[in-house]
Amino acid sequence: MKQAKQLRWGFVVASLLFFSQSYAQISTRKLEAIYLYNFTKYINFPTTSGYTIGVLQDQEITSELQENLESKGGIDVKTINTVGEAENCHIVYVPKTKSSQLTALVSKLNKAGVLIVTEEDLANQGAPVSFVIDGSKLRFKINKLALEQSGLQASSSLLSLAILVEA
Repeated sequence: MKQAKQLRWGFVVASLLFFSQSYAQISTRKLEAIYLYNFTKYINFPTTSGYTIGVLQDQEITSELQENLESKGGIDVKTINTVGEAENCHIVYVPKTKSSQLTALVSKLNKAGVLIVTEEDLANQGAPVSFVIDGSKLRFKINKLALEQSGLQASSSLLSLAILVEA
């Protein structure tokens, strides 16, 4: 119950930040960082602390996420240059420009306990989690089968907030 309340609070804060454009413009990347942080809390990873987020071949996005997550303890964000380096991460963020590498990542990380999150909507192509723009809101899709095949499980609270994909 406490976990569900914390999850809802985190996403309420993210939503409020998103809609407070009259006070300050918030970037999509900042919202993605908030979601990535919350994923570490509501997905059962093999380890429970010291998370590493690997950004596939994009130093600019790495820097933006580092900046947005620097106040969050226990999260290291780094650029990874090869699919092989992804095995040393808890979350791998795949920018739109690297979407063509999704199949190789999914194949390499099968049952490895690594969450693949794509910037582009690739949930139907096997990405466990994909960010999507729904109207003016940033949301996320979860492909439950792909998530299970990666060796991970999301809390029911997280699943209730996601757009679920059965692929």
